[in-house]
Formats: sequence, structure tokens, C-alpha cells
Amino acid sequence: MTRLTMFGLPLLLAGAALAGLFSFADRGAERPRVVLDPGHAADELGATEYGLIERDLNLDMAKRVGVLLTQAGIDVIYTRTDSGRAYGDQRLLSEYSATFADLEERVDIANAARADLFISIHSNAFSAAPDACGIEVYYNPDRPFSGRSRELAESIRASIVAALEAHQYAAPPSLIREDTSIVDAAGHTTPYFVLGGERELTREEMAGRGGDWEALGYGTQASIQTHATQMPGVLVELRYLSNEADVALLKDDSARHYMAQGIAEGILRV
Repeated sequence: MTRLTMFGLPLLLAGAALAGLFSFADRGAERPRVVLDPGHAADELGATEYGLIERDLNLDMAKRVGVLLTQAGIDVIYTRTDSGRAYGDQRLLSEYSATFADLEERVDIANAARADLFISIHSNAFSAAPDACGIEVYYNPDRPFSGRSRELAESIRASIVAALEAHQYAAPPSLIREDTSIVDAAGHTTPYFVLGGERELTREEMAGRGGDWEALGYGTQASIQTHATQMPGVLVELRYLSNEADVALLKDDSARHYMAQGIAEGILRV
């Protein structure tokens, strides 16, 4: 008899899962560890379209994936488990300062856990092009483990599509991207922080982005080195909140289950 998960999906075999992930770290008797990173937090809502809030959608999807991975014998660590930011200290931070501290903490959580993989979960939006749709999985080609990250990106992309198709959901456009940075409305180019390597960040750059150097605790230093994840990782963009057809799928509870299954199986197959 096939054992089912809480979602009514076939239980993933723990033995096969462990065998796949042990290629990332020799843990001996330890179980593999995966960090799930639900993007955005607090007043940084992410995309908000058609009644959906990306911050909350990301957390829901991360928890669904986490349940499946846990059932498969994986230790799961979340960078956040509620709507609040990842950092838990009492600094009074706002705007870019809060975002920066939040992203640094997510990286630190993954490194402190000695995780084997880092998976950041988001949803996309592009209101200027409402026809834009589908799934995109990003990885950074400039890190030492970029080959593993690319393998992970392709595995997750293909598995999400396969899980949806297997349950009669139309296959969306999907691709993996090697992009390492984004350009915001103000023209600032920002590396994909949670996937990027260490780099120098100056007081002047922080000020130009609206950050508060002193509130972040950097005192009289002229610059700092940003933190960097030390394991393969990807950033998954699950559909476009600016596309009506994609939104319909994201509002469909069963479709969410199958997308979570796809992410989990993509991780376990690497």
C-alpha cells in the first residue's frame, strides 16, 4: 500500500532522499539539513496583487515544502515562521536598514545550521507586463558551488512542472536564470543577497540606499563585508501575482500542494 502524506501525496522515500543529499556534505550519522527561506517580512510585503500578499504566500509555501521534507527524513530550518523579520534583536530599524539586517540574518541562520542547501521561496510580479507568467528559478553562477546550485535549480524547475502536469494543471512557462543582481526603480543594482558572495559595502552606499549605518551598529567603520551563504542554493519565483492565470493557480489550494511537492521532490532528487 502506498503511504500518503497529509496532502494526499505519495510519501517520498527517506532512504533515497538521504542518499541524494549526502553528496552535499559528509555528515556521517547526521541527517541532511535544508534551510527554507520565505521571502519578505513585516512591512516589506513583496508583491501585492489580486488579494494576495507575497510575504504570506511565501511562508505558506515554505511550510508546505517543509512538511514534505521532514517526512522524508530531512532536518528543516526556517529563516522565519511568522510574518516578522528574521532578526530577533531590539534594534529600531526601518526601510533599507531593516531589509539589510533581515537578509544578513537569513544568511547567518543558514551558515550557523551548517545547512546542505538553501532554498529561498518567492513569487514574482511585473505589473507593466501582465502577460508575464510562469516559474523562474535563480542561481548564482559565480559561487564555488555554482554547478550544484544549477543542478538544484533545474531539478526544482522540472519537478514543479511535472507535479502540476501529473494532476492536469497546465504547464506554465518555466526557466532557470543565472542572473546575479536586480535593478530597482531608483537605478540601484543589488546582488541577489541570499545567493551572492561576500562583498564590500561602504557607508556611502548604505546611505545612498537609505540605510542607517549607526543604527545597524557599524559605528565609525568606513565599510563592512557582507555575509554569504556557504552552501548551494536557489531562489524560486513561483508564478506572477500580476498575471490572472498564475494568480488563479496560486489561489487554488491543490495547486499549491502540488507546487510544494515539486519543490520538495526537486530537492530530494539532486
